[in-house]
Amino acid sequence: MKHSILYSAIVAATAIGLAGCGSSGSDVAGIGGTGVTPVGVKSSGTITGFGSVYVNGVKYDTTNATITIDDNPGVESDLGLGMRVTVGGDVSADGVSGTASTISFSSDLKGPVANLAAVGNDGEFKTLTVLGRQVRISAGSTNFDISGASGTFDFDTIANDNYVEISGFLDSNDVVQATRVELKAANFTPVSTPVEIKGTVENFTAGATTTFTLANTAGVTIDATNAIVDDSLAGGIADGAFVEVKGTCSSAQCTTLDASKVESGFDDLSNADDVEVEGVITSLTDQDTFEVNGIPVDASGAGVTRIPDTIVLSVNSEVEVEGSFVNDVLVATKVKDESDDIKIEATILSVDAPNNSFVLEPVSGQTITVTVDRSTEVEDEIAGLTNPDDLLNDPSGLSQGDFVSVEGYDGGSGTVVASEVERENAVDPDVIVQGIMDSYTSGTEVVVLGVTFGVAFPETEFEGPNDQTPFNQADFVSAAQPGVTLIKVKDEDPLNGVANEIEIELP
Repeated sequence: MKHSILYSAIVAATAIGLAGCGSSGSDVAGIGGTGVTPVGVKSSGTITGFGSVYVNGVKYDTTNATITIDDNPGVESDLGLGMRVTVGGDVSADGVSGTASTISFSSDLKGPVANLAAVGNDGEFKTLTVLGRQVRISAGSTNFDISGASGTFDFDTIANDNYVEISGFLDSNDVVQATRVELKAANFTPVSTPVEIKGTVENFTAGATTTFTLANTAGVTIDATNAIVDDSLAGGIADGAFVEVKGTCSSAQCTTLDASKVESGFDDLSNADDVEVEGVITSLTDQDTFEVNGIPVDASGAGVTRIPDTIVLSVNSEVEVEGSFVNDVLVATKVKDESDDIKIEATILSVDAPNNSFVLEPVSGQTITVTVDRSTEVEDEIAGLTNPDDLLNDPSGLSQGDFVSVEGYDGGSGTVVASEVERENAVDPDVIVQGIMDSYTSGTEVVVLGVTFGVAFPETEFEGPNDQTPFNQADFVSAAQPGVTLIKVKDEDPLNGVANEIEIELP
């Protein structure tokens, strides 16, 4: 997915168009912008907590915020965990609290589920399509909710023909990495039910009938003959433009989408002194020059903070970037890893609330320290906590003996920074530690995240990438590299420290 070509074209078209109109500034596809009184901060990211709204590690007071849901007036109760929103407002000097003046949400996809299929055999991921766009959902990371329907809806019960609304990030292959899936109706009704999709225009044909397709969507033609083309789409509809399309489907199969509105598909990050963007690296020139959600980023400044300082960026890595727009490029002051490659399921040994951390003991006598902040998403099967401020400080918060599932990344100081913590009502749970392999000694031990698991046969089994079997110890030794290979170790007898399964994972 290359938005940079489109972006340059829009910059030029916008500059010409606004010069002709005598405007005092520019609003480049809803991304950069000058000449209009700015807000302090615009922040694009997923909602990770409530009691106010938590986005990109900041707790925003929403008392006087104007909330917009798909261009319509909304209220805070319309928002949900995992929704990707844009917040405009101000952030306090502490960097972790602020006041929202605007919060806007726009669906990345809305339509019927098709082609639902499991990925691998471990039950962690599934793929599906909506309006021809491929979507990847995760049992651990994707939030599920119901609106306008009854019953149970989650990773296990999602089904073909469900009418859903999806929020997430388009990766470099135009696959939506879903952060939230909301069931709107058990079954899709064509003609009268609204659908939405974002993507890059291809095969544009104008005339008595105006049609186009979107990159990497299979079998769906968009008829825009009667569509309103929004002013945000500078230069109008054209091949290479990144757009959001709203309309209806003329049939249950949605092979034709009758568009009612076509607008820019970029988040509106214009007219802000500072910008925060959470997303996926969609293209990468080097460690200083890349795109996040199609937005050009320059991280070459000498004072750029990188978290961790050992971070190595790659295409489809998840990051948070902070900075400001200069000549329509986001000049970064901070680049933070949010790739969530680390996964741990284990029992809490101790909690250190003043330092926002807790200690896990996956193997008796061996520990991993986990830190949380306001960007940590919370799920709680016991006390129902929903925000990170309560996780360690509430009387009903985490305590010794709780079993938790953690997803996060290397904090660069011997700790794991949690992007998600789920407290579970676990009975006879399996311990899981996933991270970059430290070392492997054939037939003896494997070390991951500093924790040593014994290897014993026939208890220990091996699996290759994508659950590849048969896969034995020799295959593992040949494929796995210390300091490089991502592995998952499962111990079905907590604390005994013997690996029942060692699997190579794909980042």
